[in-house]
Amino acid sequence: MTPATEDQLFPAELWEPLPRPPGREEPTPIRRRDDTAHGSAHGSAHDAADGAGPHLLRREGEGALVRIRHTAEAASAVALQASGWWHPSPADACELRPQGNGRWEGVFEVPADWRASYGFAVHRGPGEPPWRSAGMKAPGVEVVPDPGNPRRHRAGRGGAARSVIALPDDAPFAPSAAETEGPGPRVLPLASPSDGPRTRWWASRPGDAGCEGLDPEAPLPLLILTDGAQHVEHLDTPTLLARGVAAGVLPPLAAVFVDSGPQRGEVLGVPGGHARWIAEQLVPSLRAYGLGTGRGRARVLVTADPARTIVTGSSFGGLTALFAVARAPQLIGAVIAQSVSLWRYPAGALTAPLLRAAARSTSGPLRLRLQVGRYEGDMPARSRALHEGLVTGAAQHGTALDVTLDAHSGGHDWAWWQPTMLHEVAALLR
Repeated sequence: MTPATEDQLFPAELWEPLPRPPGREEPTPIRRRDDTAHGSAHGSAHDAADGAGPHLLRREGEGALVRIRHTAEAASAVALQASGWWHPSPADACELRPQGNGRWEGVFEVPADWRASYGFAVHRGPGEPPWRSAGMKAPGVEVVPDPGNPRRHRAGRGGAARSVIALPDDAPFAPSAAETEGPGPRVLPLASPSDGPRTRWWASRPGDAGCEGLDPEAPLPLLILTDGAQHVEHLDTPTLLARGVAAGVLPPLAAVFVDSGPQRGEVLGVPGGHARWIAEQLVPSLRAYGLGTGRGRARVLVTADPARTIVTGSSFGGLTALFAVARAPQLIGAVIAQSVSLWRYPAGALTAPLLRAAARSTSGPLRLRLQVGRYEGDMPARSRALHEGLVTGAAQHGTALDVTLDAHSGGHDWAWWQPTMLHEVAALLR
């Protein structure tokens, strides 16, 4: 690799990551409807048996009512710990009400597009539960997943099991239920160029569902995902990709999963690291040699069309996706950047590099898809500023740039990152 000190596009002295800014998250108003009649709506969020898992009671315009239940016989207090609702207002707004015999229940008014990883915070013994004064991430709070909801993951920081609720109909990209899924698609190791990070791949093949008549010599669209271990080992993304192809929502495609490894903050969210490796080594190598060229494996060709080459990532991975396209817009024509950690650099720092990349694009307008969660502190404001800067700059310079910003009702959370990313991939490859 070219040493960072020799990098002319992103000089190291100008791109040293900033420390995470201090500051308390603003309280999130939580509305309760515990007096609501408990008639379940058709097509509940998880089609769970009565008394198990969350229940969508009904939709009301842009909102919905969701009933949450848990059983904890020895508890003195139980609260819903949902991603992004870290400082509920009022402080006890997420607490479930005791129903007797160790049963707890609450009815919440939520946005109709709410998606969240969640668990139950349980307090035992006397005294006030710590979350009332320190928030829902109070140290030492016991948090357990929902035993009535089979949809869960361990992709979050620390690897703890968390249940998933998603009110929108995300079919065919609804979160997988590990207890009901059979063996998933075969994910194979990639011989990474130049000793790069651990990288694995999956690709549609002739004979797969949705791939009838697929020419094995036809180059496939290419999707590159950062945080590959989370996608492969905890989120079952290859299965959802295969499901999307089988349903005709996605075309046959190839997906490459790049692990972040233990030094995530050093290799993701920086102009070098994995961004440089993806742009300067991974994509050129895949174009030249394809996938599966090892002994006994048929070669899978990938597209040379930048418009059919997508890089996606969330948080630090979202920065990485933007840095990668800034480096190689002639190779990468589309990016899905979610919950981008823009605080790592001065306000507006990415605008000029991305506008320069748009001016260098060789396959039509560069397509940037920015996404952010409404429960992510100042991230929506930072994302709006980037979007506005790009739109204004492109108009001033006459640069062809297709950039959008979508806000979703979620926190800093895989529960919405994964399905909305997959829907966006389908739209970009339509």
